[in-house]
Amino acid sequence: MKPKIFNTTIPATACVLLFALNLLSCKKYLALDVPPTAIGREEAFADSATATSVVLGIYSRMASEAPSTYNRTIFYSGMSSDEFYYFTNPNYDDIKNNTLTAGNNVTNFWQDLYARIGVANYAIEGVTASSLSGTLKNQLLGEARFWRAWLYFHLVNNWGAVPLVTSTDALTTSRYSRSPVSEVFKQIVADLTEAKSRLSVNYPSPERARINRHAASAFLARVYLYEKNWAAAEAEANTVIQSGTYSIVTNLNNVFLNTSSETILQLSLAAPTTPATALGIEFIPATATPNVVLLDTLARTFEPDDQRKVNWTKQIVFSGKTYSYPFKYKVRATTTGNEYPVVLRLAEVYLTRAEARANQDNITGAQDDLNIVRKRAGLGNTTAVDKTGMIAALEHERWVELFSEGDRWFNLKRLGIADAVLKLVKPKWKPHQQLYPLPMLDMTANPALTDNPGY
Repeated sequence: MKPKIFNTTIPATACVLLFALNLLSCKKYLALDVPPTAIGREEAFADSATATSVVLGIYSRMASEAPSTYNRTIFYSGMSSDEFYYFTNPNYDDIKNNTLTAGNNVTNFWQDLYARIGVANYAIEGVTASSLSGTLKNQLLGEARFWRAWLYFHLVNNWGAVPLVTSTDALTTSRYSRSPVSEVFKQIVADLTEAKSRLSVNYPSPERARINRHAASAFLARVYLYEKNWAAAEAEANTVIQSGTYSIVTNLNNVFLNTSSETILQLSLAAPTTPATALGIEFIPATATPNVVLLDTLARTFEPDDQRKVNWTKQIVFSGKTYSYPFKYKVRATTTGNEYPVVLRLAEVYLTRAEARANQDNITGAQDDLNIVRKRAGLGNTTAVDKTGMIAALEHERWVELFSEGDRWFNLKRLGIADAVLKLVKPKWKPHQQLYPLPMLDMTANPALTDNPGY
């Protein structure tokens, strides 16, 4: 039987994975029946190999498509904040300058995130209904729920209230309105808590390229920090730090190697086996012309003797002017090398615990955590001695430690300082630009969606 085609525009929130390894495009048409050549849901989750392939498909699409989902989270964040910009690609100028208008430039990012959510939803439903063994079922469900939480975390922090789609019923979900931010965070916490309960502390594959329980805890610690649930953030960070599985790498040039003891989760190009330096190829210039350039505000913010500036940035001279660019990843290649894009690492967990402790008036504990990160950078102990000073010190430390890792944009907003900081470096900055505009395609297709104010 031929698949029925509903000939209308369907928003990205309706995207659903219909078979194990291939996504049908939801940009214009929605297939309501499974095509006769496709593998059906029962077959996709009938055995361990095909079920695992569905979940590993989330990883591979996170890392390998151009631009990949993960790369978009890094580059949109860096350009929207005060970190870096594309020197040679004017297509991103509206993001760099924060001059986005409705439907402008971020549509593909929104659609990409929802497409991955469609895969995660499909996997969660399929694995739950399957007769897979308990151990495998728990692992796959934990991974799928982790990724759904991760994807919604980026949606809610970029757009605010968003449609909360947790099923593959496209006809229903395509008419969803925007759920409040609090409800989206509630779902994120629920997914990560469920993931933790199902995942083992052991990695299911080499090189920490698939999710384990500690990865769920590390990300949950970050989420609790955003919710200002300080005690819970500290508890989750404690779980990771005290596990003994991870350690701070003393040589800054080895932090992003795929053998790094600091890495909690990294992405392989073809998860989990092929070395990839997908971020290196973006950051490192191929010619004498700069590619991605650090803003002067970031280049100047490092303290004297901070070895992160020495080892994690590099300079290029163009037309008589010196530009800096990120140099955390050292290899400019996509299929060779010994680096993977790092999603979670231990240094962030220490900074998260430090902030959680500071907000519970445990200044000594916060100092201890912050000093671990500073020591690795070749710096002395922090001079912050009270809560206000410690929060300010941690805001700075997160910037110089986690720059070009997708942290700064969200961090400025959650701390309530985005407007004060960005209006100093972005001449056209307006406060409403802390949230992106919704795609015009989705708002046209779904009258229940309204745009963010100011667009």
